[in-house]
This record gives sequence, structure tokens and C-alpha cells, in this order.
Amino acid sequence: MKKLLLNLIVIMFLCISCGDSDSEYSYCIDNKTEHEMSLCFPKQSLENIETILLAANKETVIFQSYIRSPKKLSCTPPNFLLEDYTYFVVDDGKKHLTKDIFDENNWECTGDKKSSFIMVGSYYDNIKSVFTITKDDLE
Repeated sequence: MKKLLLNLIVIMFLCISCGDSDSEYSYCIDNKTEHEMSLCFPKQSLENIETILLAANKETVIFQSYIRSPKKLSCTPPNFLLEDYTYFVVDDGKKHLTKDIFDENNWECTGDKKSSFIMVGSYYDNIKSVFTITKDDLE
């Protein structure tokens, strides 16, 4: 009887540990310049352009969602930005951004590392991927 009870506890433990977790994921652009900018990209179709204002000296969240909690951080540019159709307007076109938003080396990822019995080890939560623009990135 004790062996059966122990086996049931082990089976319940294994079933509980098969769970999954979601983490908040934010894409941000940190405008560390004195210039106002706009990020322009197609939304749902190439004719419908979305514009997000990027205020001077301010970090702006451009997209936020929940994803399955990752075990490793990955700094990939957001997949909703299309390379041939996404562009920045800096000071009404007076300046030009030279830094490539599609280069994953230009994004910095951070997240809270947590451990969980359910996730069987550590994972990342509150993940933030930031593209930083400085005055050196403008011409």
C-alpha cells in the first residue's frame, strides 16, 4: 500500500511538472537624442502605415505581448517590422538614422531569471528587448 501511494505521488509530481509558463515580452526603442522621431511600418497591409512617435530622451514601448517562457534570451528584431517597408523619420526628415534596426546585434535583451519546479529549472520572465538610438547613430 505504501509503495502504491508513493508511486501515485511520483506520478502526480510528474504531471504537475509538465506545466508551462508565460512571460511578458516588450520591444522598446530608447531614443537618447534631442530629436523627436517616428517609427513607420506597415500594419496588416502595405497601404496601411502605422506610426509610433518616439519622444526625445525617452524610452517607448512599441510592442508588448506574452510568450512561452524561454530558457535562453534571444535578441531578435520584432517580426512585425518588414525590412523593405520600415523606416524612421527624424526631425521631419532633417536627420537620417544610420543604425540598422534589423541587426540583432543592435538589440539588447534583459529579463528576470527565475526558477520553477513546474518549468523544471530556470527561465526568463519580464523580458525586454531594447533598440537604443544615440546622437552618434544620426547623420
